[in-house]
Amino acid sequence: MGNRRITKKAIKGKENLHPSSRKAAQLTRVNLRVDKLKSQAKARKDYADAKLQRPLFFLHSLSSPHPLSLPSLKALITEVYLARFDSRIEELTAERRAGRPKPKELLELEEIKKREKNDYESGMEVPDLTHAPTTRLMYHWLQSETSINLSHIDLLRHIRVSPNGEVILTKKGRGEEMGMGVPLPGEVEGKADDWTELIKEDNDKNKEMDIEE
Repeated sequence: MGNRRITKKAIKGKENLHPSSRKAAQLTRVNLRVDKLKSQAKARKDYADAKLQRPLFFLHSLSSPHPLSLPSLKALITEVYLARFDSRIEELTAERRAGRPKPKELLELEEIKKREKNDYESGMEVPDLTHAPTTRLMYHWLQSETSINLSHIDLLRHIRVSPNGEVILTKKGRGEEMGMGVPLPGEVEGKADDWTELIKEDNDKNKEMDIEE
């Protein structure tokens, strides 16, 4: 599924990974990416900016300049983006002693998850990773290690996506105007990551658990 530049908390169930599993390899790649980000003060500052968090997440999810299919983008949203705090929520819940109030961090993460889930149900605005000029522009920034700020985000085409509703264009973006309508120099033909495989993996895991029971 390619080298994914995503946050560490995006990987569900990372504590119980088999060392040779696909997700274990994914976690290793994310750790390397996190270490690199920690060495860049400006990247840390920008990543903490609430207005940049979502676009940066989708930026770092790219492993190639190739656009995703719509089902793949939706799977990236549901299986990775909306689930990125799940493991931490589980950790804090397990650490909480009986009768004690929920810690502040747990309350905040639960609120974020609830708000973002509702946001997706009604239509979540994200960079259009199904649009080739947009993914090329974003991947170019990754390859050149561009420090992303709000002016960069304004250049991206955005769409509003929901589980069952139609896709709505919310920002046209300027990728095509910037020459990203044609392949990048040295770009090799190929396909983007298929994030729907994560859904298949989870379904297969659930089937195995049912059989064991």
